[in-house]
Parts: sequence; C-alpha cells; structure tokens
Amino acid sequence: MINFKQIASNLSLIAYNHPMISSFGIGDITQITNDVITKKEPKYVRMYVVPETVEFNENHQHYNFTIIILDKVEEDLSNLEDVLSDTNEIAKDIWTILYRSYTLCDGNFTQMMGADYSPVLNPFTERFETILAGWSMSVKLQVPFDYNDCVVPIEFGFGFQQDQSFTSYKVIVDDFREFANLHHQIDSFGFGDLKQLTNDIETKKEPKYIRMYVIPSEIRFEPNHLHLTFDVIFCDKLEEDLSNQVNVLNDTLLCAQDFFSKLYLSEYEADWNANVIPFLEEYETILAGWNLQLNIIQKFDYNRCVLPERSFCDGLTWEEVSDLWKDITDEWETI
Repeated sequence: MINFKQIASNLSLIAYNHPMISSFGIGDITQITNDVITKKEPKYVRMYVVPETVEFNENHQHYNFTIIILDKVEEDLSNLEDVLSDTNEIAKDIWTILYRSYTLCDGNFTQMMGADYSPVLNPFTERFETILAGWSMSVKLQVPFDYNDCVVPIEFGFGFQQDQSFTSYKVIVDDFREFANLHHQIDSFGFGDLKQLTNDIETKKEPKYIRMYVIPSEIRFEPNHLHLTFDVIFCDKLEEDLSNQVNVLNDTLLCAQDFFSKLYLSEYEADWNANVIPFLEEYETILAGWNLQLNIIQKFDYNRCVLPERSFCDGLTWEEVSDLWKDITDEWETI
C-alpha cells in the first residue's frame, strides 16, 4: 500500500523530471520561500506541495494537496503575464502526468494514486523576499487502502471492546489509552484540552513522542444512538531545520491509519470519511502531525429505569422547590 512518503517522493520525482522546474518543496505554506536543504531562498520556477486533509474512505483514502507552481516577478511587474502563462503551462503538465501515467516509463502514477478529475487552479501574486506569482492547484489523489488490523504494529491480541451499547465515556477513553500504550510507535498518551498537548499531567514534563492526544468534542443525542466526536492528534518532534518533516508526517499518519483500522473493525462503528488534517505548530519544540476528526456511533436506549432520580409524584410548586434548595444551601454553610 502506498503511503504519504511515497506520494511525496512521486511528486518530487515529477518536479525533478520537468525541465522548467528548478526546485521542489513540500510542507507548510509558510516555508514556501525557504529551501530546507540549502537554507536559502530556492531557485525558480518552483513546485511546492502543501499537504491538506486526508479522508479515510471505505477501501481507499483520498489525499488532498495544494500544488503551487510559482516564479519571480520583476519589481515593475513587467513580466507578470509571462510568469502566469508559463506557470499555468507547467501546472497543466503536472496534472497531465498525474492523470495519464499508465506505464512504467511514464511513471505509472495513475495506477498508484488515481487523480480525481476537475482540479481547481487559482492565480496569485504575493510579495515575499521577492514578488512571486503563479498558480495553486487543488488536487485529490485516490489511493487504495486495506483496513487490515493484522498488520497494525501493536501487541498481539489487542482489540477494542466489543461494546454493543454506550456504557460510559471513560470506557471509550480507556480503550484509546490502551491502544496508545500497546502500539509500538506511540510513546505517550494524553487526554484533555489542546493547551495541554505538550504537558504530561503525570510527569509535569514535556511528553515523549510520537504522542497520541485525545480532545473531547461534541456529542449528539440521536434516536436509539449517540454520535460521539473526538479530535485525536498524532504528533512528533520536528528538527529545527524541518529536514525530517516528510518522515514525521508519514509516520504520524500511519499511526492514525492504524488507530482507525482497529476502531473500524471493532463494534464502535467509526464513521467513514473521517478527515485527517495536517498541522505544523511551534510549542516548546516544533511539532507536526495529523488531527483525526473522529465520529463514533454508539447504541443508546435512553432507559429511564436506570436513572438515579427522585420521584416527581409530589408535583411541587416553584416555591416549594426553592425552599428545598434553600435547605441544601443551608447545609453547605454548616460544613
């Protein structure tokens, strides 16, 4: 199965083999004018790839990228038309290669990562160290994927509980924690607010990475079931020069795929088309990874027989209920 790093390598190879492209980069948009290898402004024409959302679909995954083709513009903008025309031609070339590469000598890209039709191109002119112009092309690549939990690098015998109905929120979080503890590449687990991502509440230190961090989100009460949503972050450290960015994004995405594979093949009923969003963020260290936006469906029968409630038979008035609450607050003052 093709992974993120292989896709990045393919896109880099396409750029390398195009005679009009002088440099290639991949990563966060803020790094577009920084070559992570030379530490200098890159040569132009430049092809720069920004990873976007990955969608976990049934039997395949969709990788979304923004592919930017850009070149220098003179200070007086006298060559703007030529720059936009030339970079547009290159963008068309890149799309043609992705869309029609069926043989080994053509790169065989279409067989490995089928490109969805109708990409959108948008022109831009932007002032960085120099004035740059070109086109950004939104591309969606479809990659076959087998959600086979037999290949997940986790302790033998692990499986999420065969929970037929919702018992408690803590059961789910404990299951997520056990997955992280038994996964061979994940070195720490956390749960809570995003602000605590880089703080281990037990050690009071920055945690070890790769880290799996679960952020609770909304719950929807639906007839006979609940929709529970989570943001599940898989992140790792980046080198100061960002030289390991592709490896970090690849490895953390594999962890997200492992988690979803195990979850999908359990009784938790994880929804298809889950989105996984890449990020680059500077905390005590620079982190990169993916945020899996997860939706779990759990059966729930809204059974009143098990509710810890008092009887409503008394039919108390507002004043009578207010007096009861006053009695309780009076008890607080005696404690």
